[in-house]
Amino acid sequence: MKIKPILQETLWFTGCVAISVITALSIFGKTLFINSVDVNLHDTYFVIKKQHLLISFFIIISFFVYYFKEFKYSFSRKIQRSFIFFLGFILILFASLVVQLLPFFNPYQHNGWKVYPPLSLRPELEQIKQNFIILTIVSKAVLILQIATVIMMLSVAYKWGKSKS
Repeated sequence: MKIKPILQETLWFTGCVAISVITALSIFGKTLFINSVDVNLHDTYFVIKKQHLLISFFIIISFFVYYFKEFKYSFSRKIQRSFIFFLGFILILFASLVVQLLPFFNPYQHNGWKVYPPLSLRPELEQIKQNFIILTIVSKAVLILQIATVIMMLSVAYKWGKSKS
């Protein structure tokens, strides 16, 4: 067994981890070194463990890095191809979970939450429209991410099958 390919893959993996940590640090700053990240949304705190943030960033970044890295080999290497498929399936599941959780980020949904102090009707309608637009944009972006992931996985399968015959 050659040491060089194993070392190269270890370096690629370590690079993906480093990029994930740097990305998370640039977004969340020093709060990433605390046990959890608190997101204050209206009158509710969402507490997210730092491991979940880092794993999410790692999955997204690693999928795209490995896809474009293996593109030049026509996805003929078995372990790397399997890693791309594994990360792709996890990314699709993660995006599906995000789409299911998006409605909870709308505090004006009238699902038992009260806005204090009470706002007049006009600003509340404007805020509802603004929140709806933001949630629509985010949900469409996540849907586009899912579609792009599926297309990329299909291209991996096609090129691998084409190279087999």
